[in-house]
Amino acid sequence: MMKFFRKIRQNLLTQNKPAFVAGRFSKYLLYAIGEIILVVIGILIALNINNRNTINKERALEQDYLIRLSAEIEEEVAYYNTQKLNFENQNKSITRMLERWKLNTRTIMDTTQFFNDFFAGNGLNPWFKEPVIWTQLVQSGELSLIHDPELIEGLYRHYAEVNLMVENFKEYPTQTTNEARKLMAITFISEDFLTKAGSERPSIPSSETLTYILENQNKYKELFVRVAIIARIHSGIMNKLSKSATEVLHLLEKRITTQ
Repeated sequence: MMKFFRKIRQNLLTQNKPAFVAGRFSKYLLYAIGEIILVVIGILIALNINNRNTINKERALEQDYLIRLSAEIEEEVAYYNTQKLNFENQNKSITRMLERWKLNTRTIMDTTQFFNDFFAGNGLNPWFKEPVIWTQLVQSGELSLIHDPELIEGLYRHYAEVNLMVENFKEYPTQTTNEARKLMAITFISEDFLTKAGSERPSIPSSETLTYILENQNKYKELFVRVAIIARIHSGIMNKLSKSATEVLHLLEKRITTQ
């Protein structure tokens, strides 16, 4: 740029028209300044377009994640509600078994119902399901694409609650389940009812096993009470997690519809 102005100055000085030197220089100077301004404006426009494109891409990606998160958490709500009913039914079955044992009778009117209730004392299966979309967002660093602080806080709070319940399940409930299943294995050690599957398995265990359970009910009572209590507690936990997930779902739906 300095060479350009220097060349203009030299050309003007070599001309024999002093009266027009100032005018010619001003014309060239204005022209040069105009060119510079146009270049700067062009650069700014290009940067603005690029920024808009980047923002639009990020918003589109954010919406995609929000929609996928919404679908995943909808499934969570349904899953927690189902698990809640399962734990409630398990608690009811064990309660029926304990009430039956209180009667201290060996007369069983419905053998199928008896064994269904008995197997409810087999402990609790792990209920946790890894949240795929949430995990992907956190591990990839793309959680920054979501610009709603209330939503981010709600998601963190919900999954922190889930993880806490999972860690709690790994302790006493898992220990109790292991004890219950060991006792079940001992109960059926004289037959292969537990080792068979599908059409090969009898509809109910043998009468010998039924007699064994009735004669040794004191071996089961304490453990069954523990399983029933855990099932009742986890029914409440599933209800709590379902409500927490529903609250997050409302925040997601709000964010999706306001874009």
